[in-house]
Amino acid sequence: MYLSRVTFGDVSADADFEKLDFAQHELGAQAFEDVDELLDCYLGGLQRNGQVAGDPIHSRCQGQHVAYANVVRPGSAEERHCSRYNRKYLGAIRELFGTDPTWELLADDVPDSFPDDDPPSSFYLFASSHDGCSPVRRCDTNEAHPSYLIPIDDDERERLYFWSREYNRTDGIWFFSGELETAAYEQLATPASCLSRYGRELCESIEKTLERPVYYYLLRHYGRAEGENARRCPGCGGPWRVEDSGVARDSEGRRLFHDFDFQCEACRLVSHLGSTDDEPEMARFGEFPPPES
Repeated sequence: MYLSRVTFGDVSADADFEKLDFAQHELGAQAFEDVDELLDCYLGGLQRNGQVAGDPIHSRCQGQHVAYANVVRPGSAEERHCSRYNRKYLGAIRELFGTDPTWELLADDVPDSFPDDDPPSSFYLFASSHDGCSPVRRCDTNEAHPSYLIPIDDDERERLYFWSREYNRTDGIWFFSGELETAAYEQLATPASCLSRYGRELCESIEKTLERPVYYYLLRHYGRAEGENARRCPGCGGPWRVEDSGVARDSEGRRLFHDFDFQCEACRLVSHLGSTDDEPEMARFGEFPPPES
């Protein structure tokens, strides 16, 4: 992702929105009380569509309305990539400011090309809480595949964004422990949880349009002191252990995140060996047969 500044232009902070003909942009009964609310809708639409990563910020600077956002690619905020919803907000912005927003890339070392035109043999779904990028990851390089480039319906793309936000919230609840720690971990580690079912439905939809296998990542933190290597697929009960390929390693010789220990072709699931074996009660999540509620 690459930091950008977008300049909307100069408009009075007390602009009379009642005189603006938003109806022609098919915004329906939605009314905007001020400029900030309209810009929030537009920038939020870019975020939900996967064109920008993280939360944009905007303010008034030297008489100009400006915003800062991390674009996923140079040009990712262009209208041709926008959802049908955001094109309406963009039309209202044009009417209000009298011009198109101007995007300026502030980042250095921007590559001349990106690997999007060379799709890998498979993808997996995992939401990282660190970068706000697309949760659709390449299995070969672990890079995020921009969701705005996936030819799915706008509503489906927004579902992907909201699933990612829900995954991050659940991960945070588990990570910081507390009374909901066990319930949150179950959501992350079991294929039949509400969170996992939601994500696996998205995987199926994305797989159809990309025509590549799309796996769902299951967290595995709590493992077994014995038998962890022979753990069966929690979806179907079949064998799914993957031999160490020795390919995806970091500078210190450690396996990288996307070199998974477990992979089930039939269930489209991937996972790792447990990181700790000191809580056997928690290890039952992600095992076959699934634990009784």
